Amino acid sequence: MKRLNWLAIAALLSLINIAVIGQNLVKYSIENPNDFKIIDAFIQIKIEDELLPLRLFKGDNEIPYQLIQSDNGKEICFVLDLTAKEKIELKIQKAAPDDVVKFQSRTYAELAMKTGNVYYDKRFRGDRFENVTKIKVPEIHTDHDALFKYEGPGWESEKVGYRFYLDWRNATDIFGKKVNELVLQKVGVTDTVAKDDSYHSMQEWGMDIFKVGKTLGIGSIGMMNSSKVVMVSKTDSIHCEISENGPIRSKVTTDYFGWKVGEKSYNLKSDISITAGSRLTNVRLSISEGADNLVTGFAKYVGTTFSKSDLSNEWSFISLYGNQTLVNENDKLGIAVFFKSSQLIALTEDDINHIVKLKPINGAAEYYFAAAWEQEPNGIKNEKEFIEYLNQTLKMLNNPIIVKQN
Repeated sequence: MKRLNWLAIAALLSLINIAVIGQNLVKYSIENPNDFKIIDAFIQIKIEDELLPLRLFKGDNEIPYQLIQSDNGKEICFVLDLTAKEKIELKIQKAAPDDVVKFQSRTYAELAMKTGNVYYDKRFRGDRFENVTKIKVPEIHTDHDALFKYEGPGWESEKVGYRFYLDWRNATDIFGKKVNELVLQKVGVTDTVAKDDSYHSMQEWGMDIFKVGKTLGIGSIGMMNSSKVVMVSKTDSIHCEISENGPIRSKVTTDYFGWKVGEKSYNLKSDISITAGSRLTNVRLSISEGADNLVTGFAKYVGTTFSKSDLSNEWSFISLYGNQTLVNENDKLGIAVFFKSSQLIALTEDDINHIVKLKPINGAAEYYFAAAWEQEPNGIKNEKEFIEYLNQTLKMLNNPIIVKQN
């Protein structure tokens, strides 16, 4: 009888051991459904706490990843190169706490400001900017008062950088890059007086290449009211946070409280993110009740060609290509906005903007925007290449990577 009990205990311990091994190793199949190679395909997988900390492998090769928090809980995100129709297996295995690898960053976001609270003659004073993670924007802040380094938050991949003005303009601008690396930490460091900023002329890394003015810039946020675009200009308060800053994805989260549109006011939250190796910025918006539209789009330029995709798939785009930079009259740039066809109310325009009018679903809207400058290393050099890039990106959005647990 005792022997049988020991056998039962041994069997139970064996089962427990198998279960622990199972929890320590999870396998996934990753499949590219498209008929072309994808470089730096962005992938997210939900992760249970029992697997943390972890390491990620394709065969014997370790894959850099980033732990993120989403609406679904904890996830890891990573990028992979996948050939046409390729299907691979990944292994996620639990790691010892001292066995976790720190990966090189391929994205970056920052918000740098003067923190001395010295203000006179309509300028914030001080000779340096300090990075902050989260702030409430001072009520007295306005454009060109030298509070923020390059006037607001910035985010980048190796290919391109963006910024938006954290003031009444609230428009997005483009940093074109001549180098395939992260550069924003060194941009605008000495521009502490809001005059003749260095990034407005060509630097070793590139420059601010886009003129925004009073337009939607590229992918900026607004609302249509009485046939006019109202930017996020008048608010009760604004909170801005660098909510992610990792090797694979970086994100800027901004809460606008009391956004005034006509006789109404709204609370708006924006999550703006970029992933490794990508030109795309993803924008996710959530707005309080009563909003019947949100708009985005980009500035109009003479001497450019406007294009759009058909609206038969889940995702569609509008784009502009041509001479639309601050570099010189022959310099070429392509810009685009990708949007969900199911959310589209109308494609329209005014004197200065091409406009995408969207219907928030359950108070939410999502879109992407992208800029492709001809002076990027190995960049897109003409309109034909730009349209090919847009069509391929559209196919990736409409036919996303397939992820299955084995």
